[in-house]
Amino acid sequence: MADFTDRPSHIGPDGEQIPLKEHLDDVHDRVGWLVPDDSETPAGNSLAELAGVVAQVHDFGKLTSWFREHLLSDDAQPGGPKHHAPISALLAHYVLEARGFDGADPLVGFLAVARHHGRLPDTADYVYRAGIEQSGRIQTLYRSDVLEQAAHVDETVPELAETVVDRATDGSGDWETFYERLADSDAAIELPWVAEAVCSGRRLRPAPEKLPPGFYESTLQAWSALVFADKASAASLFTGIDIGRDAYQPTPPERGSIDAYIDELQTENADAELDQRTEQMNERREEARQVTHTRAKEFAADDRNVATLTLPTGMGKTLTGLDAALTVLEESEMGSNPNEGRLVYALPYTSIIDQVAEQSRELFGTGDRGERLTVDHHLADTLVSPPDRPESVADDAVENVAALLGESWRSGMVVTTFVQLFESLAGPSNARSMKLPSLYGSVVVLDEPQALPLDWWPLVDRLVELLTEEYGASVIAMTATQPELLSAADREPFSLVSDPDPYYAALDRLDFVLHPSAVAMLPGENETGSETSDDAESAALPYDRAAELVANRADNGDSVLAICNTIDSARELAESVDDGMEPLDVNGVYDDLLSGADRSTESIRPEQTLADAVRRRRPGQSLLVHLTTRHRPCDRRHLIDVASALAEAGEPVLFVSTQLVEAGVDVSFDEVIRDFAPMDSLVQAAGRCNRSYDRNRGRVTVWQLAPPPDRETTPASAVYGRGESLTKLTGQALATVYDGEPMPETDVTRSAVEHYFDLLEGRDVGADEYVEFLERAEAEQLGRLSLIDERPAVDVVVTRTAEEQETIEEIRQAFGEYQWDELDELVESTVDWQVSVPIYPGDDDTMEKLAACKPLFPDTDRLVLDGRPGRHDGYFDATDGVVIPDTSVEARLL
Repeated sequence: MADFTDRPSHIGPDGEQIPLKEHLDDVHDRVGWLVPDDSETPAGNSLAELAGVVAQVHDFGKLTSWFREHLLSDDAQPGGPKHHAPISALLAHYVLEARGFDGADPLVGFLAVARHHGRLPDTADYVYRAGIEQSGRIQTLYRSDVLEQAAHVDETVPELAETVVDRATDGSGDWETFYERLADSDAAIELPWVAEAVCSGRRLRPAPEKLPPGFYESTLQAWSALVFADKASAASLFTGIDIGRDAYQPTPPERGSIDAYIDELQTENADAELDQRTEQMNERREEARQVTHTRAKEFAADDRNVATLTLPTGMGKTLTGLDAALTVLEESEMGSNPNEGRLVYALPYTSIIDQVAEQSRELFGTGDRGERLTVDHHLADTLVSPPDRPESVADDAVENVAALLGESWRSGMVVTTFVQLFESLAGPSNARSMKLPSLYGSVVVLDEPQALPLDWWPLVDRLVELLTEEYGASVIAMTATQPELLSAADREPFSLVSDPDPYYAALDRLDFVLHPSAVAMLPGENETGSETSDDAESAALPYDRAAELVANRADNGDSVLAICNTIDSARELAESVDDGMEPLDVNGVYDDLLSGADRSTESIRPEQTLADAVRRRRPGQSLLVHLTTRHRPCDRRHLIDVASALAEAGEPVLFVSTQLVEAGVDVSFDEVIRDFAPMDSLVQAAGRCNRSYDRNRGRVTVWQLAPPPDRETTPASAVYGRGESLTKLTGQALATVYDGEPMPETDVTRSAVEHYFDLLEGRDVGADEYVEFLERAEAEQLGRLSLIDERPAVDVVVTRTAEEQETIEEIRQAFGEYQWDELDELVESTVDWQVSVPIYPGDDDTMEKLAACKPLFPDTDRLVLDGRPGRHDGYFDATDGVVIPDTSVEARLL
């Protein structure tokens, strides 16, 4: 038997060398736990077999003594090329051919191995540069370097090379044949046997149109399985923690926990003697859940893999959606693959993820890093504790494995963002690719899919098809305003609520009222009779008059939520309300509590702020709360809780905010006032009005606010555009139900919404070129896309208590003492105090002003602002949050 002991792949936890053969066998087994047996390649061959074959050769290049020199000493200068992926990728192509894989299948294996330490490229361009182009770094790697490595292996360890090739080809190929193919005199010039699948013409040029359907999908699966299996093997070998088959098996939450929760809630409600209307709504919610539960069983047996769940806001969609998803998991027939059967719950906004996660943890009794539930977004600490931990393993090794398992979605339920889900399917980074094997046999819930950017709609539709066809996933799109996003002509989604109308009619809790400034946005309704944006904007409502309208509502004792489109618009409205009414500033009350106590922000409870605010206010005085993303996340949660409690207690609270409270925030006000916005935003905002039936009838007023000072366009135009914009479509849809009188809720939430999405579909929205990137396997192009408009921003950590400021000093001390683990942990603890300040093109003023803030520690772009009274030099305000003194910054977004 060939002896691989002198050819290591990794270094073990005690410094021992891990033989290459041991690692190749381990990765082969792990890939087998990931890719289902029934998955197919573009040519109709077994994708599971293909993935297993490439796993057996993916580190073949480590047979060179040069790699061993590099592994054992970072300072050593090997005598030849130390990289191992290019020669291993070419071998993968050869062994797949030898095993009978035809068409473009060998190219799938080539790319999976070539990029198992990187991200997938644009296929045709990359293969051309590797196999045909006569210059460049990639040409050097795949031809001159590979030839040098092959000759070295043939001279030093040909018997080991033969063992690897013989095992990978099952005796159908041999090392000598592969080496001769490489050593052929023409191979140093070109590798046509690799390039011909994706290049054409007499001189062979990139031709991505030659790739067969399904090529990207197969490459994505083989590559991502290899990446995760390779990293899991390395982590297991290096730490001594057995990341075995059990770690691949998901343990989703139990659906029976929902039944138990509902039973307990019904008992509590019976004891509380609720009013008749509330009892009726609770009965309706439970009816919707039971109907959906029954339909979910039917969906699991149906040949369709996409379903919709359409229910009005306030009808308990989250609980009903979880019930439906877990029902589908229970009813689905899982294959022999241990990797299948997870619940992935995806939302558009990080601001509501933690709320859903906390509700789920409470509902299912899970911990912060357990095998049943994890949270994954860019600010989350996503960890899953390994199932077995030897006592001898160090804590940092355990944390590394926990991070690997968490970021690869090994738990039974993952609460995440659309960004994490869809950008992991569309040209993902190497790290993000590890999530993909967890999607096999999963149920994916898309909560509020209409919030996806319109440009992405065609690609999302295609990615959902990829999820269902390639990963065997079931997808549930859940919203009150269901778009035609996933409704292709040949696959109408399964409706989990076959007739949503009775549930919308049962609400009947509010009316929509159009202010004259909003009526001007309807076609033909502005003063001139034309439909131009300028005419509509001329009717926009000045802030002093808007404040008067809010004051009138407060004089009646109503609670009011006013949602604005921009930060500066919200600030201007809050200032106008403050100037006209002199309400008690609840933000200021909260600030006094923080500055008056030498303790952490978390120690100040919402009920303290609430009680203090009520105690301080004069008889008849209103209470003002102002909130935007310029406030810290921890302060936002606190003030939202306070505003909600004030409204629930019947206090005349005036809550001025941006869109951050629009979806997923459980608050209820007598009246909601919304600046003009696309239809789905108006409906989402309405979900914050009379949500719990605390009033006889709520009111949603839609107005159009004027441009704030020093701005030329209205906030609606600044955010949503002018001309053929979404707000124009909204005006057209509202015009179909508006007759000059208040509009019943269902007229808007059903009739107008349906008309709006019909208009949207007629515009053929979306960027079709995004889908072309996928069909042409241009993963690099896909990877450049983003679901969020990533403007440059500066992250500012704001401290508001002495204890928080002490944490900053501890961070700087840890940096100075090179305590990197402690530094990471301390920096992570400041995420809740962080505010991102956008920097707009040409906005040198903001950059100059922010330069006055000190960095969190050397070598970081994060800044620190001491927000305590008298220490912030005008950069922080208790009411407005982070501000830039006398700046010209254009604050257009949240």
